[in-house]
Amino acid sequence: MKTRFILIAIGVMTMLSISACGQQKYNLNFDGYGFESKKKEYAAGEKVTVYYDFIATDTDYHFYIDDDVEMKESYDNDHAYIFTFIMPSHDVTLHEESHNSMVYVPPLDYTDAGIKDVPIQQGDIVDFYYTYDWVGYNAKYQRYRFYIEDGQYLFYHESRGTENDYGWNSPDDVISSGTLTLDIYEWADFLAYLKGGSIKAPEESIEDGDSGPWKYLYYKSHGNIERKEFFFSSAAQQLSFEDHCRLLMEVCENS
Repeated sequence: MKTRFILIAIGVMTMLSISACGQQKYNLNFDGYGFESKKKEYAAGEKVTVYYDFIATDTDYHFYIDDDVEMKESYDNDHAYIFTFIMPSHDVTLHEESHNSMVYVPPLDYTDAGIKDVPIQQGDIVDFYYTYDWVGYNAKYQRYRFYIEDGQYLFYHESRGTENDYGWNSPDDVISSGTLTLDIYEWADFLAYLKGGSIKAPEESIEDGDSGPWKYLYYKSHGNIERKEFFFSSAAQQLSFEDHCRLLMEVCENS
C-alpha cells in the first residue's frame, strides 16, 4: 500500500513538472537600450524584474509599459532603475523615453501661443484637427490630430484609401491608424507650428465640394471650448507641419 502511494505521488509530481515545463511563455520586449532582465520569456503569473542602468547626465527619463500591466518602479545605486511586474498572458514591451533636462520649455499656461490678433496661451490649446479628404477615383483620406486627454498629450493619425473605385472613403476603408503619447517637449514642438497662424469662425459646410486640408483649432476661453478654422502662417509652415506628422506616424507604427 505504501509503495502504491509513493508511485502515485511520483506520478503526480511528474505530471505537474511536465505541465510547468510546457506552460506557454510570453516575450519581454524592450523599446530602447540599457534594459537588462534575467530572461526574455516568462510564463503568465511570473514575477519579472528588469534593470536599467544606461544613465546619462542632464537627462530626464520616462518609462512605461502596456496599459493592462501594473509596473512598480524604484531606484538604487547598484542597479539604477528597477522595474517589477507580473507577466500577463501576452507579450509586453517596456518603453523608454529620454530628453535633455537642460532644454528649457517655458510653462505653457503662461506663454502666448502666437495666434494673430487673438490672446490664446499655449496652455489653452486642447485639440487640433488636420484633415484631407479627396473624393473621386482612388479616393484618399488623411487625418492628423493633436489633443489632450486625461492630462496626456496625444497624437493620432488615420489613413483611408480605395483602389480602382470611384467615390469617397468610409471608416471601413482605414488602411492604418494609431495613437502616440507625447511628452511636453514634443507637445511644444507641435505648438511651434501654430505660431504666427490665424483663426476665424468656420463657415457652414466648409467641407462640401472641397478636399481640404481642413484645419480646426479648439481652445479654452472663459470657461468654454472655442472651435475655429485655423490658417498656418505660410504654405512652407504648413508643409513642414505635414512632414512632422509623417515622422510621428512612422514612430507610432514602429512602436
